[in-house]
Amino acid sequence: MIRFETERDGPDLYLVYTPELNTGGWLRHQLEETGEASISARVFHVTLQRLVDRDQKVEGYDEEEFVFRIGVVSAGYYCIDRDVLGINFDLAIHVSIHLERKIFSAERNISIFRRLNDFDLESLTIGGDADGALPEEVFGKLLRKFPNSYELDRYAKARISSIIRNHLPIEQDFQVEYESYLNKKESHKGSQPLEVLAPYESEKFGELVEKMERMLAHSSSYTEKQWQDEILQIILLLFPRYIRAFKEGPVNDSWANKSRRVDFLLVDASGFIDVIEIKKPSDQHLVTSNRYRDNHVPLRELGGTIMQVEKYLYHFNRWGQKGEEKLGNDYASELPAGLEIKIVNPSGLIIMGRDKGLTDEQKNDFEVIRRKYRNILDIVTYDDLLRRLEVIRDHFQSRVVS
Repeated sequence: MIRFETERDGPDLYLVYTPELNTGGWLRHQLEETGEASISARVFHVTLQRLVDRDQKVEGYDEEEFVFRIGVVSAGYYCIDRDVLGINFDLAIHVSIHLERKIFSAERNISIFRRLNDFDLESLTIGGDADGALPEEVFGKLLRKFPNSYELDRYAKARISSIIRNHLPIEQDFQVEYESYLNKKESHKGSQPLEVLAPYESEKFGELVEKMERMLAHSSSYTEKQWQDEILQIILLLFPRYIRAFKEGPVNDSWANKSRRVDFLLVDASGFIDVIEIKKPSDQHLVTSNRYRDNHVPLRELGGTIMQVEKYLYHFNRWGQKGEEKLGNDYASELPAGLEIKIVNPSGLIIMGRDKGLTDEQKNDFEVIRRKYRNILDIVTYDDLLRRLEVIRDHFQSRVVS
C-alpha cells in the first residue's frame, strides 16, 4: 500500500510504502544491494538515496514503512521528480488534487504518465490556474479513458481472431464483439453533454410551452403579422437546423412571368432553402364536419394553402441556378460569410388550424391528407406543435440530475 505525505514545516513530498504482511525484507535487501528498486507493481522507481532514515521520519510512521522523498511542494503544486515515474518531462499536480495510486496507475499496472513520454512534452501541469495547465476535469477524463481489463481482453481476442479466422474454423467473431463493445462504450460517454445541457433545454422548452399556451388562449389579440413573427421564433428553436428566416422571400413564377412572395423562406446551415406558410388559427376545423362519399375532405383554406405551397416549390425547382444567384445576391449581407444559397428539392411546412375538437373519424381522415403530401411538405396544427414542445420539455426534464 502507498500513500503520499508532505513535510509539516518544509517543502518535501514523500511517498510512504507499506509492504503487505510485513514482507519488506526484499525491498530493504534490494536497496542495499543495488541502490534502487521498483515498487507498487513497477509504477514508482525509488533509490536508496531517496529513502528517509528512520530517525528522520515524521513521528507516527511504523517500522515496516518505507518513506521516500520523491519531490517538493512549490507554488501550490506537487512537483514530482522525473526518475521516480520514469518520465522525460516535468510534472506538477495542483495541491487541490488528492494524490493516490489510481492517479499514477491504470488497470494492469499501466503507468499513466509513462505512456505520455511518446508525446514529446517538456512539462505537464495539472489543475489550478497556471498558464497552460491541463484542467482537472480533462485529466479526470483521461483517467477514465484508459482501457480496463475487460476491454484489453476483448482487444487481444479481436486482434488474434482477425489474423487466424480465415485459416482456422473459428465461429465466434471477436472482432465484431469488440467493435460492438466500443460502440456501446462511446454511446455511454456521449450521454454526458446531454446531462449537462438538460436543465437549460428543459427550462427553454418549458417557457416555449407556456408561451404557446398563452398565444392559443388569446389568439384573437394578435394581428396576422404579429402571430407569424411569434410562431416563427418558436419554429427556429424547434428546428435548429435553420439559421435564418426571410419574410416574403421571392420566387419566380415562370408561368405568369412575374415574381411572387412566400410567407417565409428558411435557410439551413448548409444553405439549402425550404418554404414555410404560417396561418393564424381560426374557429374553423381543417376538414369538413359532413362527409363527402363517406370521407371528411379538406376545407377550402387547407386545400388552398397546400396548393399554394406546392406551386411555390414547383417554381423554386424550375428557377434553379438563376434563383440561387438571385437569392444569394439579395441575402448575402444577412448570411454567414461563404454560405451559398442552394435550391435542391425544397420542402414545405404549413402551420395552421387546430385538431382539438375533431372527432376520431375527422382526425383519421386529416392524417390521411397529411401523409399524402408528406414527401414534399409537412402540415402541422397548433395543437400538434404544442404537443411536440411538451414531449421535448418532458424528455429533458427526465434527464435533469437532481
